[in-house]
Amino acid sequence: HDESTYKCGEITAKRWIMPDNAPFYNKGRGRSIMCSDLLVMHPSGPFFSLTEKEYSEALRTYPNLNDDCDINYEKNSASTAIALGGDNYFNNQSILNQFKPLFQLLPFKKEYKSHNFLCLVDNSRTHTAAGIHLNDFGMRPGTRCPVDKIEYIDENNKKQTIECYDDDGYSKGLLAIANELNVFVPSKCKLNDLKLLLSQHATFKSVRKLEKLMVEYNIKIIFTPKYHCETNPIEGYWCHSKQYIRKHADQSFQKLTTLMPEAKANFIQKQIHLKLFRRFWRTIKAYDQGKDYLEVLRMFLSGLYDDQIISHRKITNTNLGN
Repeated sequence: HDESTYKCGEITAKRWIMPDNAPFYNKGRGRSIMCSDLLVMHPSGPFFSLTEKEYSEALRTYPNLNDDCDINYEKNSASTAIALGGDNYFNNQSILNQFKPLFQLLPFKKEYKSHNFLCLVDNSRTHTAAGIHLNDFGMRPGTRCPVDKIEYIDENNKKQTIECYDDDGYSKGLLAIANELNVFVPSKCKLNDLKLLLSQHATFKSVRKLEKLMVEYNIKIIFTPKYHCETNPIEGYWCHSKQYIRKHADQSFQKLTTLMPEAKANFIQKQIHLKLFRRFWRTIKAYDQGKDYLEVLRMFLSGLYDDQIISHRKITNTNLGN
């Protein structure tokens, strides 16, 4: 899974120009559409969608799938798109709103029966936002409290709930919550010391919201290392579709909306996903065998990478001129 933004003003770097007849083109990026999609490593196809019959069965179990929302979903699917502008942007809550129906739909696909599901996402803030943080709580009753209740998974893998407000509507504070959790608090304990004690408890462990949602639906998740696009096959899909769109674009927003499904169909027709999946597994195997970042780039992406590349996250003054 990943997100990417398409801009209608983007065109290929090389263009045919007739003598004395060079067309004008917009140098700006133009209006944008942000997509959030999933690439599926399964013989049934690279993209997830249900048949009409399968979707009807899912609706009987989860009627909320037909609820109106601000995100445009593809038919019988969890693939989404949103036109950028104003406050329109995929944030952590938008991603959670996309993943929840996805997890509800997955078991209804006939080809996925008796399958275990594993979701691969990158480490962007969109995916890794934590549910709660101790710094958002006050120590005493009536002080700051960002949530009504805290849900967590205990050592027996059972879901537990702690109410953060009393019957009179006042926040309990961290001291009272610690007592409910049977956490020993020394007398005259200060706020910072109390936070340190509670940080070791499962209630306040830094669990990502997405992880909590996946536990609820019994789905495993792996967060790829930051800035390692070679470990996420869907990055290759964005490259292919944007290349197709730039090749056929006329820099109008209407044309962009037409080309996006065409690019997806072209990706499926040419079976580019098979190449991306093979490269993904070979990349993982290379790292497992001790290959470094530069070796992996040269083996599976391009042999033209500069031999001065040591780390993809570090830029030194000596390399700035290259």
